[in-house]
Amino acid sequence: MKFCAGSATCDAAADTVPPAVHVISRLIPVALTALFAASACSVETTVVPGTPRAATVARSVAVTAAPKARPRPAAKGEPEDAVASVPKKPRQKVVRLKPRPRAGPFEMNLFGQGDFMHQATKDMCVAGSTQIMMNIIDSGKPNRSVAFQRKLYARGRELSPNKRKLGPIGVDLTGWAELLNKGGYGPYVVEPAGTRRGAIRKAARAVRETGKPVGLVVWRGAHSWVMSGFTSTADPAYDNGFQVKAAYIQDTWYPYVSTIWGASNPPNTLVPIGRLKEDYLPYQRPRAKYPKRDGKFMLVLPVLPRNTVAR
Repeated sequence: MKFCAGSATCDAAADTVPPAVHVISRLIPVALTALFAASACSVETTVVPGTPRAATVARSVAVTAAPKARPRPAAKGEPEDAVASVPKKPRQKVVRLKPRPRAGPFEMNLFGQGDFMHQATKDMCVAGSTQIMMNIIDSGKPNRSVAFQRKLYARGRELSPNKRKLGPIGVDLTGWAELLNKGGYGPYVVEPAGTRRGAIRKAARAVRETGKPVGLVVWRGAHSWVMSGFTSTADPAYDNGFQVKAAYIQDTWYPYVSTIWGASNPPNTLVPIGRLKEDYLPYQRPRAKYPKRDGKFMLVLPVLPRNTVAR
């Protein structure tokens, strides 16, 4: 997706006053009135589930009075009435993580019974993965409709840029993220990483902070997986030195067998990090160049909304 200045002149005319007339200076009264408005700034606290099918979100709102804005001093040559007040800080939403951050080894998995969906055709891996991700995020009954998956595929094609590179089939990574965003499951972004371990660390942190699954772009960009959880040496929300040991993978290709990549794992397989190198490889498409993706480990990553922090 792809995302004038004028000029004005002002002439001043000088009036000539006869010498016999005294020039009376005009007095310009300057009145500066400071108006301070007290307003409320609310902090909203949301519990993010660490387990699938968590109960409804608990919310608590604390309201505090915002400090009065203080006008800054006028700059040299600036009219005093042009001085703007210091803007108020934006309202911040704090996500309270569940389980609470703690020391020690950590494990979480968002996948629930019935969330898995097999891709309807060999071309619809992104649509199938998107359907799995939506099922994981939704708290109601999983949507296992093939007709819905076909709609996701058609919509994903519409949302995909670079159709010339894609060719007649498939959904681009941008289309994958936009399917989730426009469906109300975002925000999701397309994110690169320089190393496999770095990518999986990003994925684990995102799962922990957002309570949403991550899309992994495997088979050098030819296929999609869903990472719904992980095990690690420490809680990513508690210890930045954590290392991911294994990832819970949902492969919509199952039970197909690829002549190149072999058999796929059954739903909800815990895959050790060392085994990911068999499938999770740097992005490289044989018929097109993608400078921002080639050689990188690509993710479709959930992120926190703007002005939101997880604790």
